[in-house]
Amino acid sequence: MNHTTRCEDAGAAQPPWPGAEGLAASTALLLPRKRHPYYIVAPTYVRTSAGIRVLHLLCNALNRLGENAYLVIHPYMGDPHKGVHPYLDTPLLDAQRMLQHHEDGLCPITIYPETVRGNPFEAPLVVRYLLNFPGLLGGDEHYPADEVMWAYSEAIAQEVDASCEILFFPVSDPEQFTPFPAQPRKGSCFYGAKYQAVHGGELFEVTRDSVEITRDLPDSPTPAQIADLFRRSEVFYCYENSALAIEALLCECPVVFLPNPYLERMIGFGELGTDGIAWGTDPDQLERARATVRQARRNYLRLYDVLEQRLHALIAQTQALAAARSYPRLMHIESIQEPGMAMRLASNWEVLRHAAQDQGVSRTLLRVLSYVRRKGLKLK
Repeated sequence: MNHTTRCEDAGAAQPPWPGAEGLAASTALLLPRKRHPYYIVAPTYVRTSAGIRVLHLLCNALNRLGENAYLVIHPYMGDPHKGVHPYLDTPLLDAQRMLQHHEDGLCPITIYPETVRGNPFEAPLVVRYLLNFPGLLGGDEHYPADEVMWAYSEAIAQEVDASCEILFFPVSDPEQFTPFPAQPRKGSCFYGAKYQAVHGGELFEVTRDSVEITRDLPDSPTPAQIADLFRRSEVFYCYENSALAIEALLCECPVVFLPNPYLERMIGFGELGTDGIAWGTDPDQLERARATVRQARRNYLRLYDVLEQRLHALIAQTQALAAARSYPRLMHIESIQEPGMAMRLASNWEVLRHAAQDQGVSRTLLRVLSYVRRKGLKLK
């Protein structure tokens, strides 16, 4: 056996250095992953909307898990930077980053809430996140078969004529909404903002002497004031699905949902259960709610254990779909265009035009040309 053969045999029999057998696995940890970005379409952040908070928290959570998630503020109103929470990891999508994703061959995973009609940004892969019952607060009632369906709760998922995964986000703060310091309970409070303002509903007699919780008004209560009110109230009446019901339960204040044409089902029934909750004003229902209200807080805290599992399920599903999806042209998102960007691209228009006539033009230049053309700029 010659020397070369012995060396080859030795190399085949044992690794050239300790741990080399794990080389493939080790280098895989060091090399960057090709992760498709998430574009999350959401209105500007407001504390008083649980649905909007969910979208912003989703962006934050995806980034905390190592993904690349961005907000697209829609509807676009003024300076979008004023519409994000200062302590959340929710970067705004800008035109330069969108161009870079396209150049890198990454397929955006665009998440629309149910309140957005259709696919206005011409996204190649749409995830529809239903935060309320389809059509109740605007948006479509039915969705194309190629959209990926996720729902905030089991009750919402049951309203969709398609396979629908569930991602329940606990958005209420259990450290702020607590039953302590305990106070003597007297009287009641109620909430029905959308019931009155959006649907034109009339209040029931049972809430005539109750304290109304308002939103978005100069004298609307702060979260701390609401928590204090829940700790002092014997019961909280609710005309609509609202995170305030959860916050009342966290303060061990029983909740009475008041059924009406715009409240036929409780959104979080499958996730929260019915502890602490009465459906309607039947005395037996209210008595059961009072007897079980302490368990309601425990039920809510358990939801945090499920959240990360469901987020990983969302990531695994959407990344696999994005990897198999083509992204032939840039999405059309007017609200993210930086001031003057189209003009900066146009300033080199003649260079780009002549480059496009060259057979060796790069794909990057062609994409830039396509982008400028979509902005309405024309060749002279």
